[in-house]
Amino acid sequence: MATPKNEPTKPNHVYKVGFGVNQTDKINKAANTVDETPEQFIKKSTLKAAEVINSAAGVAGKK
Repeated sequence: MATPKNEPTKPNHVYKVGFGVNQTDKINKAANTVDETPEQFIKKSTLKAAEVINSAAGVAGKK
């Protein structure tokens, strides 16, 4: 579900994301491989991906 343009995203807010059966199975297998809960796995994976994007864009560490 996309956030409408007039509603900014909220930092530290937990958003619910729905996955299909195949995606859920893949996430559960990956989370079990690294011994984390699916929620922890998704949060860490998203953070790592965001850090890679920021470093590639040259904005890492800027505030």
